[in-house]
Amino acid sequence: MLPTLAVCASFLSPQLARPPAESRAAPQPRCSVALALTLGQQPRSAVELLQLAQQLLALEPTPLAVAQLTDAIDYPRPAAIDDAGGVMPRLADALKRQRRAWLLVALLREDRDKYVETVSFLKIPRDELPNRQGVPLRACDPDPRRRDSGSGEPLVEGLNAEGLVPDCALEDVPMGENPLEAVLLETTRNIYAGETGVSRNPERSIRGLIDEMRRFMLSAEGVAASSQQEVLVRTLRTLMTPVLPPFYRIFMGGLVPRHDPGDSRVGADPKWLADGVQWVRARLPFGRSYLEPGRQLGPWFYAPALTAVVAPYAFGFLVGPASLNRRADGEVGGLVVEKCKFLQESSCKGMCLNSCKLPAQQLFSELGLPLRVSPNFETQECQWSFGEAAPPPDEDPTWPKGCVVGCTSREAMRELSGGGPAVRACE
Repeated sequence: MLPTLAVCASFLSPQLARPPAESRAAPQPRCSVALALTLGQQPRSAVELLQLAQQLLALEPTPLAVAQLTDAIDYPRPAAIDDAGGVMPRLADALKRQRRAWLLVALLREDRDKYVETVSFLKIPRDELPNRQGVPLRACDPDPRRRDSGSGEPLVEGLNAEGLVPDCALEDVPMGENPLEAVLLETTRNIYAGETGVSRNPERSIRGLIDEMRRFMLSAEGVAASSQQEVLVRTLRTLMTPVLPPFYRIFMGGLVPRHDPGDSRVGADPKWLADGVQWVRARLPFGRSYLEPGRQLGPWFYAPALTAVVAPYAFGFLVGPASLNRRADGEVGGLVVEKCKFLQESSCKGMCLNSCKLPAQQLFSELGLPLRVSPNFETQECQWSFGEAAPPPDEDPTWPKGCVVGCTSREAMRELSGGGPAVRACE
């Protein structure tokens, strides 16, 4: 019950420091040992299981309740009849975990800082957290650590003494592609080579694409960050084909089609589609103003969640396996890349920014649905939050300011520019 006692102490300490009058005016939640014991008791019958469900529903979304429930999950009290592997204990465990998930979501919506503080010291499996942004790598997380990680070097605003972002603390994970992903990757590389003129690397994995991106970044045409971003956006537009973007804008972004003869971008609204919508508009008895060309009626309520479901299949060949989660505000529409293979293989913050994060955000902005991409350089997880507006990198407190220690582009950028140690690909 150590987590519960720790939370109790956090409530009681400020209470003892206050004057008696203030304490009476603002009472703090108290720890219920009886409740903790009851939650931890294994049910022996359907009646006891129902009683447990009622107690779970009565829990409020507070750090104390989450700690008590985590104790009950981690340290269940055996029933009088030992049935640890039976149906009732398994159902009880499932109910507790489900209720904890909902309590965490409610806490995340109510007070994100309190949520992060709570889950940072409780032994809740990382894959059961509704959102991992801002949650440090904990001792209970099972992922294998690098031997050279955890040196204990003090960090200031996430940077070491040299002003660099520490490398990922986790071991590299083998990355690969299934046959369909291999086809998509090859197609993407062909499009990218056509856009940049960079010669193809014979390696067929993601490393080949990263090498081509790095060579473009180091070229005279691609040294500007805006050039790298625009090339990637054009590549993604072409990859989506001219058919998908117009209909995504309608059914997800809620954008009324508008044909612009001067817009030569792949996926721009075709004339026949814009004219067709206006033909319908002209025959409506009312509400014609809603279908004015270019007007945005959305994004529709289902767009963030549905896009998050489809995105792993559409972009998994570039970033690796991902799973659904919640956005930082607790709403649906979140997606977390378990360990970004683009970031793992490049180890370059500049390429992450200009060849992934910003192009993806710009593409979905054009499609009518805001997107915020938030990489975690400590774990190489990456949070994609559909429906959430992204601040500029220089205004984003989660985006580190320095270059990564093991950046594979820093030395090449220094040689290219003839600059000193401060020359970095990501700045």
